[in-house]
Amino acid sequence: MVFPAVRLTGCFPEAHGFALLGPVRLDQHLGTDSTGRDLLDLFSTTEAGDSLGAESYTVLVRHAADPCPRSAAAFSSPGWILGSATGSLLLCGVGYLRHWQPDHPAHHRVAVPPDWYETEVRGHAQAEGADDGTYEFVLTSTPTRPVCHADPAQRFAIRHGDL
Repeated sequence: MVFPAVRLTGCFPEAHGFALLGPVRLDQHLGTDSTGRDLLDLFSTTEAGDSLGAESYTVLVRHAADPCPRSAAAFSSPGWILGSATGSLLLCGVGYLRHWQPDHPAHHRVAVPPDWYETEVRGHAQAEGADDGTYEFVLTSTPTRPVCHADPAQRFAIRHGDL
């Protein structure tokens, strides 16, 4: 299912990162309501994270069928998994996972068709005349949950000091 690209500007990487997730699938995965939990600790100190898959940036969420509006990426990290049971995704800085509140007003909402997606994360350096770099989530819908083959040790830096 192809969907229109969503461009989110002024996205702050709280705690040096971003999270793009489907809140309903998150609760389904955890088997409980995740509201108020410290998801950052859960996903960074236990194997639960492995089973899922100071500046402002632009984040682009697009279907793989849409052409990339930027030149060659500074990095590319394919093989990540993303699922949305409702078609509603949230983009937030990873620091918000410390005390998870799915309705927090700082979260950016992204609408996609409900599906499983193999996801590639790309980083584009600041373009000439632009104020920021761009992180891009490129989604390819799959008929079933894809197998994760991403490299969790890869750095997501588009310039020195980034993620």
